[in-house]
Amino acid sequence: MKKLISLGVLMLLAFATFGTVVHAESGVRYNTFTSSNGHYVRTQTAYIALTQNDTIYGESLDTPNDIYIDGNNYVYIASSNTLADTGKIIKFSLATEEVTVLGQDFLVNPTGIFVNDDGEIYVADKKANKAYKLDAAGNILLEITKPTSPLFGSDEFQPRKIISDNAGNIYVLNNGSRGLAQFTNSGEFISYFGTNTISPSLRTVLQYAFFTEEQRAQLFSITPPEISNMAIDDRGLIHTVSLGVEGYGVKRLNISGDNLLPEMLNELDLADVYVGPIGNIYVISKSGYISEYDQEGNLLFMFGGQDVSNQIKGLFNIPSAIAVDDKYNIYVLDSANQELQIFIPTDFASLVHTALDYYQEGLYIDSKEPWEEVLKMNDLFDLAHSGLGNAYYSLGDYDRALQEYYVSYDRSGYSDAFWEVRNAWLLTNIETFLIFGFGLLIVYFVNMKWHFMRFVTNPIKKGFRFVYNKSKTFNQMLFVFHYLKNPADATYEIKRKNRVSMFSATMLLLVFFAIYLIYIYNLGFLFNTRVVEEINVTEEILKIFLPLGLWVVSNSLIASIREGEGRFKDVYITTIFSLAPIVLVLPIVTLLSHVLTYNETFLIQMLTTIGIGASVIYFFIMVKETHYYSVKDSLLSIFISFFTMIMLLLGSIIIYILLSELFTLIKDIIMEVFYRV
Repeated sequence: MKKLISLGVLMLLAFATFGTVVHAESGVRYNTFTSSNGHYVRTQTAYIALTQNDTIYGESLDTPNDIYIDGNNYVYIASSNTLADTGKIIKFSLATEEVTVLGQDFLVNPTGIFVNDDGEIYVADKKANKAYKLDAAGNILLEITKPTSPLFGSDEFQPRKIISDNAGNIYVLNNGSRGLAQFTNSGEFISYFGTNTISPSLRTVLQYAFFTEEQRAQLFSITPPEISNMAIDDRGLIHTVSLGVEGYGVKRLNISGDNLLPEMLNELDLADVYVGPIGNIYVISKSGYISEYDQEGNLLFMFGGQDVSNQIKGLFNIPSAIAVDDKYNIYVLDSANQELQIFIPTDFASLVHTALDYYQEGLYIDSKEPWEEVLKMNDLFDLAHSGLGNAYYSLGDYDRALQEYYVSYDRSGYSDAFWEVRNAWLLTNIETFLIFGFGLLIVYFVNMKWHFMRFVTNPIKKGFRFVYNKSKTFNQMLFVFHYLKNPADATYEIKRKNRVSMFSATMLLLVFFAIYLIYIYNLGFLFNTRVVEEINVTEEILKIFLPLGLWVVSNSLIASIREGEGRFKDVYITTIFSLAPIVLVLPIVTLLSHVLTYNETFLIQMLTTIGIGASVIYFFIMVKETHYYSVKDSLLSIFISFFTMIMLLLGSIIIYILLSELFTLIKDIIMEVFYRV
């Protein structure tokens, strides 16, 4: 026994029952993280490991598999004695020293436990190949065995986890790749629910296109990601965690089995999930990391880790289950160490929970004070800034709300606040706009009669014509506008009359790239999801110039084989010219992104779609006119050129790997000779 049971129980009751929080921030051997704009950042300690117990009031935990805490603060632990091939349910109260052991006479290896509001106990017994519904005293009310329905399939019935919804339907986790087996309250199998899906990637599409029938059969026998555990909240919504899924490893399922949660920061080896007070979601990974999310999927805290030596309190060997009581105390089972660890929240975590409770109830003004206290402890806590933004918004202080939303990367809140700030600015300056507009009308009509504006415009026109006539490069770069008006004639002039040089086209390409850089660096906050500080210009150069270079080389090679008229130079120049529509749209989108909100997103989307669509059309015309192909031949040339691009890229990667291995081998041989001689 790792601790005297009397001391462990007294501490457990003192902290768990009365919800005492820890004021100390030192003494823990693990770090705590939160999220900021999709990245992990260090924060204050949120939970302190309080006790490690291998017995409960003298009752051995054996190998604990699962844990559940009901609405009356009774804790249920499903455990197994692997040597004796027996199992049991340990039920104990957080308020008294009452402990009860259930199911010892029939349980073999209970791996899942759940209790509904009526006190009925659901148990999944993996080794016995059965699931049970028990009354509060442990008597069997319902026994579920392998369904005979063909819909269930040929899988063995080895239930690992079990829950029940508000309607009495029972969900059993058997083969996680097939989803949750759903049963009626009388034990009849209905169907599978919440099955994960496989998203096709470019790799699988190419494999499907080029593999043989046998290879395809092997490829598409791949099973979906496995659901490793499940839980249910007070609203009856089922939560699942899956193995090997990045971003969507934690799901909240509606009645159709669709996920309601956004993309989240999650570990890839999630072992259990539990829904605690105010809808917060708690998960634990096989590597021992505990993560707490709010109801909307924002990461609040992540802490813990693995310690196979079992020397560090707060770390785990093989964690098997997690549960949370109504005081936010966390209970974690470790099946390898055969113990229960209890964590209690610090002042910092308690402030976050208090503010979050107000926040989720829509009491934004009430949440202002606790959020401010949170920020005094950690000014990088995004959710606190977002909560303050909501508080200021409710108070009508939209400028400060805008600042808080910006700091917290809360773009939805920022859009709402910016709408109000923009409206206030427009109302304040409406007279100035009217006077300015009226003045422009007067100038326009006066100029219509006396033409005095020619004294302003004529020098500009003369200067432009001078540069246009004197600078051959500038002249050729501006030919792009003639190309946009009449691509067929412009292509003829480029091919037959050498109207544009490669140097001029290259200069135009550099101008296009400069416009693109201005776009990615200066796009408005609402529409720019990239972190400007993390933009790598080298990556952007490769992203733009590498595909362009591969296309020009590939299309020129294919044209030489398929009797295309275009030379390498022609393909290079006309390809650059065909990109003009989308590039010309970028400055407009950049400017609009600073004055529009999400309510006007359609304008950004419309302009972007027009730019991309026009470039696609010009790209097709470019191939057709440059090589003088028919429509069919143009489409075929584009397809073959893209395929050639992929082959060239793959070939280059393979050559690079082989050369790297060769250089490493030569280096090793030289070093070996050097040391031996």
